[in-house]
Amino acid sequence: PRELFFCKYNDAPYVKMEKLEIMIKLASDRNIDQVLMEFKEYAQEVDVDFVRRAVGAIGRCAIKLENAAERCINVLLQLIKMKVNYVVQEAVIVIKDIFRRYPNKYERVIIDLCDNLDTLDEPEAKASMIWIVGEYAERIEDAAERLEFFIDGFQDESSTVQLQLLTATVKLFLKRPEGTQELVKQVLDLATESSDNPDLRDRGFVY
Repeated sequence: PRELFFCKYNDAPYVKMEKLEIMIKLASDRNIDQVLMEFKEYAQEVDVDFVRRAVGAIGRCAIKLENAAERCINVLLQLIKMKVNYVVQEAVIVIKDIFRRYPNKYERVIIDLCDNLDTLDEPEAKASMIWIVGEYAERIEDAAERLEFFIDGFQDESSTVQLQLLTATVKLFLKRPEGTQELVKQVLDLATESSDNPDLRDRGFVY
């Protein structure tokens, strides 16, 4: 039976990772509910690497199976609500990929993501969240405040986060010019005058 194939708690880590990959390949509209139930369970285990992979697997299924994307997002939201830091961070990264694949389709989840803004401390998760805020700035009422939250620590951020902040702030300004001029000016100054990262400076000067 197919269940024998699912990951068992005493499988060696590399076996679990291999099984995850195969389950993603075998996932179809017919079996996705069962696969998602498994992935959700794996995402609550103790092995952090495996948990992150399991969260990533849910996102990959959403991108692979358009009809199941909604269900995958609902499972990701349930996991986010459990407030486990590394699960939240991985879920934010994954949801950004889903947004890129299906633009303007699942914005209802943005509020839940924004609620977890202050728990993000990994560059990739921060950059993903900032991308989402910039991309949907016209629908996020307090988009400026959300970006300001990151801009306050601009100089301490990784270059990935800084570049994403610069782009997102310019997007926000183009979508909502009133009231965001100061913010965009602040970020451009930080990028062009206070930064020693040539990519960031160049991008700032282009803007």
